[in-house]
Formats: sequence, C-alpha cells, structure tokens
Amino acid sequence: MRKNIGTIWATIAAALCVVVPAHAQNFPAATEQRELIYCADKMTHEEREAYRASMRAARSAEEKAALRQAHQQEMQARPRQRGDEAPCEPLRLRSRGGRGQ
Repeated sequence: MRKNIGTIWATIAAALCVVVPAHAQNFPAATEQRELIYCADKMTHEEREAYRASMRAARSAEEKAALRQAHQQEMQARPRQRGDEAPCEPLRLRSRGGRGQ
C-alpha cells in the first residue's frame, strides 16, 4: 500500500511538471504590468485593442511615448468635437468611491 501511494504522488508530480508550464504560456508574465489607457472609458473595445496593438508594435520607449502623446491629444480633442462629453481626467485625480475614504 505504501508503494502505491508513493507511485501515485510521483505520477501526479510528473503530470504537473508537464501541464503547468504549457498552461502558463497562455498568460502574461507576473512581472509584466498592464498599462492604464488614458480615457479608456471613453473608447470602444476595438479602439482599446487597436491602441494596445500599436503599443506592442512600437520598438522603442520613444515610439511608445510618442504614441501615448498622440493618443492623449486625440482623446482631449474628442469632447471639443462632440461638444457633449466631459473631458477625461487622469485616474489619480478622479475621486474614489467606496470604503476607506
């Protein structure tokens, strides 16, 4: 009986060594932080995905900074064009609701 339990645990451990690394490839690295998109709540899903794709395609930090700057200017111009939306505020300036205030 003792040998059977040891064999079962060895089989489970071997299976985990194969399954876990293959499963982990589908998720971003834990150290990789996801960037908050300026005015994301005023964008459609397709616009957010296009922005993320352009950021992934940028090769240098300077290109990413230029994309961010162009995006912010575009999002700040939207309320002026439509005339009915409030401009975006950076997340750090928004009031926070909920507990602990």
